Amino acid sequence: MRKLNKLLAGVSVAVLTSFNTQAACVPADCSAMGYTKSASDCEGSDMIKCPFDTNQVWCVEKPVDPEPGMILYSDGTVSNDLIADKTAVGIVAYVEGGKRLAIALEESRKYFSTGSEDVSCLTNYIDEAKVRADFNGTQNTSCMVNYKGSYDYPAAKYCNTYKPVSSGTGSSGWFLPSAGELYAISSNYTVINRRLKKFSNQLHADYSWYWSSSESGDFGDNSALGSRAWVVNLEKRSMTGSDFASYKDASDWPVRCMLAF
Repeated sequence: MRKLNKLLAGVSVAVLTSFNTQAACVPADCSAMGYTKSASDCEGSDMIKCPFDTNQVWCVEKPVDPEPGMILYSDGTVSNDLIADKTAVGIVAYVEGGKRLAIALEESRKYFSTGSEDVSCLTNYIDEAKVRADFNGTQNTSCMVNYKGSYDYPAAKYCNTYKPVSSGTGSSGWFLPSAGELYAISSNYTVINRRLKKFSNQLHADYSWYWSSSESGDFGDNSALGSRAWVVNLEKRSMTGSDFASYKDASDWPVRCMLAF
């Protein structure tokens, strides 16, 4: 009996030794253990390297403060460079105090409206200085999208339904920027355009006039009340036309949607 017990014990040791040797040969999965970043991802942050592959690390990335020209991603982060495993949704265009604006990577050509009417929920801006203070693009867009008037508002509706991604930052909240918001980002025209070229895109190359969501006044002609809206030249930082406004249904000016993030 003793001999049998010794024999069984010997077999058990041999089996366990063989099992442990085989287990030790299985390569560790650093990614499954949480080491999903590279050293460059964690530059400037405290990091821990995977003991089985020091090229894979773990860290808590420090938030980067957005600056005009940076790329905005669907996870809400920003970067100066393209990151392969993230989805870009826009370019940071304006940062001032707590207000941060990004513009879409793409643009389209739309009419402001299909006819002329004075939209009661839009302010009639006659004075150029006052319209540049209009930072109400979100409200202006909502006004036109929900307005029960005689005409359609293609530019506002385009931005209201613009969704470059299905979830996360950029999946909602886009609007047709106001004249003041467009004028504000025009000072960053060069850096924005430079970054857009990473996506083989840029602000309109031939001319930089863009529809705003700001309605103009009548300029002394009551019959024209509400018939025009402001168009902003981003490159020259000015408004266009002798009256600094364009008839709403006269031209399909470019439209570049904006997002507050």
